Amino acid sequence: MRTACLAMLATFCLFASPLVGAATGTTYSEEVPLWPEDSQVLKDGIRALAREEWALTRPTVLVYRPRRNPVHAAVLVFPGGGYKGLGIGAKSSLGLYGADVCRWLTDTGITCILVKYRVPNTGCNWNAVAGRHETPKVPMALQDAQRAVSLVRFNAAKYGIEPDRIGVMGFSAGGHLAVLSSTAFNARSYAPIDEVDLISSRPDFAIPVYPGHLTMEHKNRTPKALAAQELNTDIVVSNDVPPTLLIHAKDDPVDPSYYSEVYARELRKAGAEVELNVYETGGHAFGVRKQGKDSDRWTQDAVGWLRKIRIL
Repeated sequence: MRTACLAMLATFCLFASPLVGAATGTTYSEEVPLWPEDSQVLKDGIRALAREEWALTRPTVLVYRPRRNPVHAAVLVFPGGGYKGLGIGAKSSLGLYGADVCRWLTDTGITCILVKYRVPNTGCNWNAVAGRHETPKVPMALQDAQRAVSLVRFNAAKYGIEPDRIGVMGFSAGGHLAVLSSTAFNARSYAPIDEVDLISSRPDFAIPVYPGHLTMEHKNRTPKALAAQELNTDIVVSNDVPPTLLIHAKDDPVDPSYYSEVYARELRKAGAEVELNVYETGGHAFGVRKQGKDSDRWTQDAVGWLRKIRIL
């Protein structure tokens, strides 16, 4: 998929850079590896990404804790980046290392878990050389997302959260990852390796923000007009999908708003709880930064929705 991040990787995306600490008013309290160093999943990923110059091969989570009035809930945040890099670089609209989106969440009392999943090409992505969309045989990004949900739930007491109040939020490609993690929880994408993997990976709610890769266009199906109205077959919906809030802008030039509309339609058909907020203006990759556009109010609307589903 062609995303804004592909054109500006150096400033907007993070690759395998070492983390010292966010240079903002909000910093994470700890960085936790997702996989044991001797696990086969990690070893296989390192081997598969060995030829990628800027690969992120050791996925982690960054834990941002609320300073006051915790509501004992957590949101795992998946950055965008087209599955090429992670959109948490110096000029990202999520803030350096996701600090801005996590500041918003922690200010509401929610623990924010920023997921640094493996890249590149670890989920559905655009191959510019071949001129087509590709889906990897081993979905390493989904493996990391499922492991992250289980790991946070396994450590719920440690983080001061309730194990049934853990949600996912993702932006662009990360929105696609939020969709996958909230629909594919009945089938783990790797062989369980320890007691963490005995814990459910099903999120309790999901907030995909301008998600990509949601239609059969991303399976290269033609004619494109019909493919654009069919849900990607990688996404299997049911009435077990957790409550979902979809955020999109009508003028998004990268991931058109009909992606979210198609997904919302299929969720409703399946009997799942879904709310779709499509804003007139906002473009793509607005994150949590204010632009003077309609999408500026999405964070406020999301807080209202979280209250409605009794997370806040």
